[in-house]
Amino acid sequence: MPFLKRQSNKYTNSGSRRSEKSKSHEFVRSTSKTDRSIMNIILDDNDIYQGGQSVHGHVVIDLIADVPLSECYIKLFCIGKVGWTDNPGLRDEGHSYNIQRLLLEYFYRLDDGPISFFPAGRHEIPFEFLLPEEALPSSFQSRFGSISYTIEAKIGEHERKRDILVDMPITRNLWLTVGGTSEKDFGVLSFASGNISMQATLDKKGYFRGEDIRVNLMIDNNSSANVKPRVTFYQTQIYMTGERHKTVENSLTEAVDGDEVPAHSLVEDGSILVKIPVNIPLSIKSDLITLKYFVHVTLDIPLATDIHVNLPVIVTSRAALEN
Repeated sequence: MPFLKRQSNKYTNSGSRRSEKSKSHEFVRSTSKTDRSIMNIILDDNDIYQGGQSVHGHVVIDLIADVPLSECYIKLFCIGKVGWTDNPGLRDEGHSYNIQRLLLEYFYRLDDGPISFFPAGRHEIPFEFLLPEEALPSSFQSRFGSISYTIEAKIGEHERKRDILVDMPITRNLWLTVGGTSEKDFGVLSFASGNISMQATLDKKGYFRGEDIRVNLMIDNNSSANVKPRVTFYQTQIYMTGERHKTVENSLTEAVDGDEVPAHSLVEDGSILVKIPVNIPLSIKSDLITLKYFVHVTLDIPLATDIHVNLPVIVTSRAALEN
């Protein structure tokens, strides 16, 4: 249910005067040929917010005529969009899948104060919205979908929108250990003989952007081949429209090689470090878009099929891990 933010209507009306502070902001002029009013949304902090934080600022507008409060509003909303086309060809346009959903809509009331209209002149109208701590996805933008948060102000016929970035970090299951195993037996016709097993583990599941992931390795090379482990960090994007889903997988780092493991040897305390990129979105879990990450561990076996282990990772905020 949409949250309705109420506050008494307090604003400054300075007529046609302009403060030195307002001169530094770029205003958007009305497209109306008969109205020269200008309007802007100014945030008191910045354009990046965390779940649970307040988004506060003010709308600045110069009016040349009175505007009833019933024709005004300020709101914060979040929209999720997903869309793609399967198998487009020269003669066939393919089949398109699209969905759009309103995930959040908060209104800031302007009509519960002592006045019923904004008189002509300059006005600075304050607003504040409290973001939920969880239950909503972080901001995201890609070729096949987006999750966007927007502040929209409407004062009479004048409208203005401003996007903000919101990080909603996942806070659960961050300290679970993660592990997986894989093994291989060489057949009669293989170039090598014996068997190989690999166990890969992570000390925790949650990491922040820019953090190093330490991949712990135990490799039992009971074969005649020399083998070498390597690690790569991956992202999986899943887009859902209800009737269909689309998956996109990308490697975000170059492969990081570990030390070679000689034939007929055991490594019990091996490790490889791989750094999470700093400019990636947080992990997302929603009905429209899911964003997952994992560490892909490969044991390179010459002239044979490699063995692999995938270790799931949650990319969250540093504050979520510290709390």
